[in-house]
Amino acid sequence: MKKHSFKAITEPIVIGSPPADFNEIYPKIYEHLSDNYEELGQLDLGEEHLTVEPNVFAQIGVIDVDGIRKMWTSVILPQLRMSMTGGASLTNTEGTTTKVEEKTVFCDIGSGVGNVCLQILAETRCKKVVGVEVIPSRHRNAVIAFSKAKTYYPEFFGDKDAVFLQDDLVRSTSRLTEEKVNVIFTHSWMFDDDLMKQLSKVVVSVPTVRCVVTSRKLNAEVLSETPLKLVSKVYLSADWNEEAPFYVYTKL
Repeated sequence: MKKHSFKAITEPIVIGSPPADFNEIYPKIYEHLSDNYEELGQLDLGEEHLTVEPNVFAQIGVIDVDGIRKMWTSVILPQLRMSMTGGASLTNTEGTTTKVEEKTVFCDIGSGVGNVCLQILAETRCKKVVGVEVIPSRHRNAVIAFSKAKTYYPEFFGDKDAVFLQDDLVRSTSRLTEEKVNVIFTHSWMFDDDLMKQLSKVVVSVPTVRCVVTSRKLNAEVLSETPLKLVSKVYLSADWNEEAPFYVYTKL
């Protein structure tokens, strides 16, 4: 298993004319989030009880904009290229990158208000993202943000799709399969062992999945008879740690 630590990437992922910069987009599409909502941990009053239900770990941990850029360019794209070609070497040309991005269906499990999904849509050529979130207000605010994104920034979001599901991750397999998700990201550092096992079962049950990035290791027993293998450990910038560890799995 390889270990990598990447320098900060402070430029937008897509170099186009003009490129999208999610740092500039975020305040406009999330203008509906109140200070009180943020102070409550992105929960509406009355939703606190949901955080102690089975399979729910609702604490917020944010991978910052630069961290998402590093994950996309230095982890997800290289792993997808390797998986899609069976390990054959490919020159990192603009054409190759474009094709890989356009075929990517990115999923964030525990997607919160949808910021990671919407950054991927804005800054890459990925055409569809999927978010799974159990907290109703977070799901609702993600849907609102995407609607605003399409209104305010049609040049970046107009022909793209964000599918936000309000559901428990353990019930998401059929929908992720239907949406043909091939990349799964989850900030799972607060998941207990049982929920990590459930997550692992979901991951291996979606036939199109080629790459998984998670902040806790998947269950080795569940993965043992599958082609999904741990290939590296990376460090990404986040609000709780400038070099937060994440584990990268690829279908080989």
